[in-house]
Amino acid sequence: MASKTNRSLLNVLTRAGRRSDAFLTHLNRVLASSAGVEAVLCTLCYTLYFVYARLLRLLERRYERVALALASKASSSMLPSETVVATLEPPKSYLSETCGGIKALADLTDDFRFFTRLGGLVTIYSWARDNYIKPPGDAILKSLVWCQVLMSTIFQVLENGAYLASKGVLRGEKWERRQPKWWVWSNRFWLMHVGLEALRLLRVRQLRYNEDFGAKATDTDDGRVTTQSVALKKKWKADFYANAGWFPLTLQSSFEDQTHGPLSETWIGLFGMIPGIVALKDVWEQTRV
Repeated sequence: MASKTNRSLLNVLTRAGRRSDAFLTHLNRVLASSAGVEAVLCTLCYTLYFVYARLLRLLERRYERVALALASKASSSMLPSETVVATLEPPKSYLSETCGGIKALADLTDDFRFFTRLGGLVTIYSWARDNYIKPPGDAILKSLVWCQVLMSTIFQVLENGAYLASKGVLRGEKWERRQPKWWVWSNRFWLMHVGLEALRLLRVRQLRYNEDFGAKATDTDDGRVTTQSVALKKKWKADFYANAGWFPLTLQSSFEDQTHGPLSETWIGLFGMIPGIVALKDVWEQTRV
């Protein structure tokens, strides 16, 4: 009996070891590309923000219960004419320390994503070059893509300047004054890019995916355009969902005072996870052996 149990345990450990090895090997292939790194960091960053927001809400409820309990005890021992004003320091607990750690890791991940985007202008140049050498056949799509290139370029210049100023690389009173405005306007140009991407995707769908996803006109009398495969249509849907996830985030970031924006931290985390998961799933599929 003991020998049989040991063999079963060994088989379980062997299978777990193989699965772990396959997962880590695949993850290494994902992290070997810049797209894979960005997908992992984006998913991780917004997942952490979501978890932090939910834990913070739980922590606030605990503090509220503690405050109500103390107020109830104080009122029971006071005379009717007495008034007590007290300031309570939030007690440290395992949950509060966990919240602080998660928030710090989320901010660190987000900061690293900003740093890696400093070279984004090179990527935008490559995108513009490809669009110039091999432009879309549809005039509307061609115009939309060039507008996206322009919006992305302005966004990247403003974000780079604001980020470097926030880190003390760009110094002086002018940069101190510019930094808040450049952050807001960089996000507004990002919002415009997202809006243009939505229009581009809708145009691609109107053309039955023939421009960006490889479909070609059939030989029928009405000249209808059909998709070459189900995978092409599936990719369009993934891009559409990712762009839809970015829209509320860019809208929130375009407010000068984001505390008055439409989204709470919970919704920011949820919406940010959508494009991250879509990108991660795409890279994961591409790196399968």
